[in-house]
Formats: sequence, C-alpha cells, structure tokens
Amino acid sequence: MILTMLLAQVSTVPVDSGGAGPAALPGIPSQSQLVDSLLDISHHQYGAVLAMLLFACGLVYMLQGWKIFKILVVANVAVLGAVIGNYLGSRAGGPNTWIFTSVAGALLLGGLAWPLMKYAVSLLGGLVGSFVGYGLWNYVTNTIDRPDLLQYSWVGALVGLITLGLLAFVILKFVVMFVTSLQGAVMGVGGVLALLLKYMPDDLEGPLRDNSHLMAILIGVPAIIGFVFQTCWSKTPTKKEGAK
Repeated sequence: MILTMLLAQVSTVPVDSGGAGPAALPGIPSQSQLVDSLLDISHHQYGAVLAMLLFACGLVYMLQGWKIFKILVVANVAVLGAVIGNYLGSRAGGPNTWIFTSVAGALLLGGLAWPLMKYAVSLLGGLVGSFVGYGLWNYVTNTIDRPDLLQYSWVGALVGLITLGLLAFVILKFVVMFVTSLQGAVMGVGGVLALLLKYMPDDLEGPLRDNSHLMAILIGVPAIIGFVFQTCWSKTPTKKEGAK
C-alpha cells in the first residue's frame, strides 16, 4: 500500500542529505517491519506531530475518500512517483540526484493522474489488491498452521492485483471507497499506534509483532466502518430531494 511505501521512505532516507537515497524499491513489508517503521516515527524528534498528522490524514481518507477521491488519487500517485524517482536516482548516482528524481517523478505521475483518473484508480486498486491478497494469504496460512503454503503468497497478490485493477473500469466507486477506506484505516491506526509506542513501547511492541490477529482486527474494523460510512453518505440527493 502507498502508506507502507511512505513509511519505508521515512525509515530509509539517509541523514546526510549529500548521500544517495535507498537503492531498492520497498517491497511488501512483514508485520514486524511495519512495527519497526512505526517505531521509527515514534522515536523521531517530532514523532507526536507526525503521528497526529498521520491520524488526521487517515480520517480524511477513511471518511471522505469518495467525495474528494480525485485529490487523494493524485496525492497517492505522486507519492508513488516519488518512490520510483528515488529508486532511479539512487541507481543513477551523483550527489543529491535522488532528490531531483523524486520531485520529478512525483510531478510527472501526479500530473498524469488527473487526466487519466480511471487508469490511476486502476493502478492504485491493483497495488492495494496485491497487498491485501498477499496479507490475506499469509494470515490464513498462519491461522491454519500451514507454513508450507507461504511460498505461494504471490498467488494471493496476483489475484488481488487483477481483481481490483480490473474492477476499477467496471465499478469505479466501489474500488475508490475500498482503497480509501483501507488506506485511511492503516494510516489512522498507524498514527495512533505510533503515538502510543512513543509513550508505552514495552506494553505494545510485543503484541504488535507477535499477534497477527490483533493487527488484522485493528485495521479491519476501522476499514469496514469507513467503507460503510462512505457507502451511506456518498449518495447524492436527487433534484426533488434538493428542492425539499
């Protein structure tokens, strides 16, 4: 998901601005790696501010995703462009090249996303679907105690990629609400957890790393609430209702 890419960038950007950026694209993170990213935010000098900002942005995505989806889609694609630009700049070498390529990638993909909105939604839907499929495959195999099936996690990612990627051309509204609700839940819960980890890391770090059910509940319940909220409140009133 775009959030995990952003968290990966936050945790891997070098302190020395003259150095090169990360040399590899962030992959699908494990649960432990996601907790490490939240710890990086909580240990930051302005960790509390970043956590609150993440929580506020998560609420916007989760509750108002469909109403302002074009702006949110452009923002997501711009972040994706920055990640790709960062990778290409780090491969090219040179002082601060990754900074310029990150900005260029964000402007390029963000600018293309507005006129090609349906394709941008399809791209984001495919990415989110791959993350969801991969995560569900791992969650189910761990739940039924079949570690031998973990090597086929790519099947779940592929199914999610194709399903949501193609649904964007058929049921755009459903894909937008699904993506924004899930992303908003991850961002909002991530902000709350980062804030809590700042003040009580010993009580939360262990359960968050070891208990996959806890993480699934913390993200799944707000995502469902956000999807239902958007479904109920995104219906545009008819002319007759507007006249009344």
